Amino acid sequence: MNDKSLLSGAKLFELSPHHVDEGNRIGFLHQDKAAALGRLMAVDGQRDPIKVVAQPKNADRPWRLVTGMHRLIGARIEGITVWAIEVSGKPEDLADLEASENLHRRPLAPLERAKFTAALVNAAQERIARQHGGLKQQQLAVKARWDAVRKHELLAEQALKDETEDTCGNLQRVYGWEESVGDALGMERTAIYRDMRLYRLLIEPFPAELVEALAAHPVVGENASQLKTIAAIRDEGPRRQVIELLLGDPELSADEAKVRQGIGSADHSAAPRRDLEKYRNQIRGGWERLNLGERRAFIPDLAAMLHTADLKREMRDRLNKELGDA
Repeated sequence: MNDKSLLSGAKLFELSPHHVDEGNRIGFLHQDKAAALGRLMAVDGQRDPIKVVAQPKNADRPWRLVTGMHRLIGARIEGITVWAIEVSGKPEDLADLEASENLHRRPLAPLERAKFTAALVNAAQERIARQHGGLKQQQLAVKARWDAVRKHELLAEQALKDETEDTCGNLQRVYGWEESVGDALGMERTAIYRDMRLYRLLIEPFPAELVEALAAHPVVGENASQLKTIAAIRDEGPRRQVIELLLGDPELSADEAKVRQGIGSADHSAAPRRDLEKYRNQIRGGWERLNLGERRAFIPDLAAMLHTADLKREMRDRLNKELGDA
């Protein structure tokens, strides 16, 4: 066994995808997946370099691909350069490197996956249009559907169900669902529905920098359940307010942010106040039962309960104000 890594001494550089020979591949090429990755690379930049090996005897294509077929083809489709790492080794070692990358690929976080799925669906629609026409009509239908959601003329759940069914039906009718999308992404209709919900309700309506910051939030960013909670807020305005509140507090959860904004359900009804009053009364009642010494001993616990910097600052400012008035 060779203990030396194939990445030892590897060099990162930029090159034209037309200077790379695909060689003999282990996996299958999915054109829609390649187009989707190319679009994301053109918009967001390339995150993962491809790996190539030099073949100096080929003047037209002096590099041969080892890993990253879909990124390479996607870059060709978009007409952009591609970042690569040069590796070297025996043919069997290079084949093992290709296989291992596909087996141990980094899982996508929910919002990143949603962006990829939306790009894949769009690429598939464009492929269908090239074969059968009607892309503009499809785009207009999608826009009308989500305009109706914004006007509260259609529930988001129904719009997502219709969009998922349309997408799957078109793919099945043209070239087969399993062959085109199922193999490319390893998912089924429910995953398409889940990803498109995040895309339509959390990514598409808001600026890219807001979405990027949300994806990096320590509590919510990679938690699919928390993101679903935000997506369930019916109106875009309150939905954005909850996101902005989260971005101001890295320890806040989606449910806590909704309560602070007075949002109690998916239809943006006001949060019920009876439970809040019950909790407040319990806290006041417990505090009143303590004598002065017990209250003084509880102060460190009270400070620890103010678990965010914003809450601590609010308490400090309030105490400073009251002490100044005394």
